[in-house]
Amino acid sequence: MEHCVDDNAWRTEDDSVELYRYVIRYRDLGLSAVAERLGWSEQRTAAAVERLRQLELVVPLFGERSNLGVSTPRSVASRLLTPLDRRIEALEHEAEGLRADLARYQVTYDEVVREVQDRQEFGTVAGLDTINAELEAVAGRCVEEVLTVQPGGGRKAESLAASWEPTRAMLERGVCMRTIYQHSARFHPATRQYAKQILGYGGAVRSIDECTDRLIIFDRKVAFIPARDDRQVALVIHQPAVVEFLVLVFERFWSIATPFADRNRAPEVKNLLSDVRLSIIKLLAEGETDTAIARRLGVSVRTCRSHIAKIYEEFGARSRCQLGVLIGRSGVLGPGGSQDAEVAEAS
Repeated sequence: MEHCVDDNAWRTEDDSVELYRYVIRYRDLGLSAVAERLGWSEQRTAAAVERLRQLELVVPLFGERSNLGVSTPRSVASRLLTPLDRRIEALEHEAEGLRADLARYQVTYDEVVREVQDRQEFGTVAGLDTINAELEAVAGRCVEEVLTVQPGGGRKAESLAASWEPTRAMLERGVCMRTIYQHSARFHPATRQYAKQILGYGGAVRSIDECTDRLIIFDRKVAFIPARDDRQVALVIHQPAVVEFLVLVFERFWSIATPFADRNRAPEVKNLLSDVRLSIIKLLAEGETDTAIARRLGVSVRTCRSHIAKIYEEFGARSRCQLGVLIGRSGVLGPGGSQDAEVAEAS
């Protein structure tokens, strides 16, 4: 029975749609007649009517509140929405004005910050987000050349995706870009794809077995290097002599690096693996641990140990000490290697 149902539990929106359908069909039916035919309480009916009245979809006939007439949604829409459209237009105009005002202040801010930075020979930037924002800002002002060293093997796909837009913008406006990776990056799909994009826009990419820490130089005027091992703080360098020294460091690595090809070809892979193995042999001879060698070559410890196992096999060594002696005797490290082996053997 109807009185057993709590009218407040009914959803007014659904009721108003049902009532609207009914009034359209029977037109000027009175309110009490509608309630009776639908089997609704007067409270439920009144709530649905009120919703339709708010939308101006029903109107009282001849000034009587009990009988209802119907308006079409299309005719009501323009009447109700026009004021809202005007308000939206006014807010958009206000937002555009505010955006333009703030843009003028941003220009002033950027100019002053640039002047202050240019007067400071050294500065620090803390936090990855802040560092990346500063790099993007300086990249936006770069007009001639950017030199980068990206050690540590392949880079995360997310980092590469985030850095591509400012990189592409520089390349499109004719900035000369040269990038150095470590050999291990050649076997990392995301980094290979990123290098391919750079090459496609006229940039140059090379790789090397072992190189310096991360280094980015813009227009030979400002350089970024890590100020901490975790790379959470960057040192920003404007001092001309130091920047020039870092450029010379880059050029030295660039001159001995291997061009980064579109595809890994078998002969090149063989040569790269030989370079990696030789670097590992040198570091083993220096007494470096597996972890330290892996970090310096930008490979995982597991990959590093796999190379070391093959080196043990090639030299026929059964211990680290014996391997050091055999490496020295082999002459693979040059003239000084055999002398070192004799000293190691004597000791």
